[in-house]
Amino acid sequence: MSYAVVVINWNGLADTLACIDSIVAGGNDAKVIVVDNGSTDGSLEVLRAAAGDLTVIDARQNLGFAAGANLGLRAAQQAGFREVVFLNNDTLVEGNALDRIVARLAGPGEVFACLPMLLVHATGAIWNCGGEIYPMGLRRYHLAGQPSAAGTARGEIRCSFFTGCCLAVRIDEFLRRGGFSERFFFGEEDFELALWMREQGRPALCLTSAVVRHKVSSSFNAAAGASQVRKVFVYYLNRFIHMRLRLGGWRWWLWSVAYLPYVALLLMRSGTVGARELPSFIHHLLGRARRMDRVTRADFEAVMAGQL
Repeated sequence: MSYAVVVINWNGLADTLACIDSIVAGGNDAKVIVVDNGSTDGSLEVLRAAAGDLTVIDARQNLGFAAGANLGLRAAQQAGFREVVFLNNDTLVEGNALDRIVARLAGPGEVFACLPMLLVHATGAIWNCGGEIYPMGLRRYHLAGQPSAAGTARGEIRCSFFTGCCLAVRIDEFLRRGGFSERFFFGEEDFELALWMREQGRPALCLTSAVVRHKVSSSFNAAAGASQVRKVFVYYLNRFIHMRLRLGGWRWWLWSVAYLPYVALLLMRSGTVGARELPSFIHHLLGRARRMDRVTRADFEAVMAGQL
């Protein structure tokens, strides 16, 4: 059962080639579609010259994850595939893990998306097996930090939340819903999708016999450089804009009042933002979230440049 695998590359040639090699080495019956998001490191030329059955799409600019993934999604449909796997380029596939999650889409019980067990590449511990999303927008990952055997013992885990790191969906079904939301240049698309699935009663499932190792946020960390504050600011800006558009007016303000203490606690406990800087951080966050209805590439790059 051949299917498409969409991988986004942005100046990440070494990771992308290693990812593709792992797909091929595992014997997965997959057609890899690489969307190059305007790389400037020579990635495009090397990928085009690579051996194997590989399709390379030149996006000509950095579209961000969601728009790049949707470009690959449409290419997969035009090529006649019925299923697609979206896969981060900073992952390594163990064996035929992708074959397994695609096959499970047709298994018992209606499943909108199927994902593998995700391990932290450096340690082998579970990164997550999907998770649960709650009304306030909080989420909890299944088995995070536990040994892989804990996931293997579970077999299948129903979940209402998952990351966009690796998931399989049916192409026509995903296109009817509009693919990934392109409102946010980087991040939030998986959270937005999870809330939509919850509202629509469309479950996801983690198949723990399928294993993918993830290098965890290498593309975002490369963009953020040494400043964790910039990374975190974009993350919460996405979330506050998204929830304002979803809840609207007074409900968003109530949500913000309830959610901000949690955010402040996390920021201070992690050491990302100190007590003296916290009021300014929250002031700029709420100010932008109140007047913006999306986070564009220009917005993202401005924050990464230190313009909070």
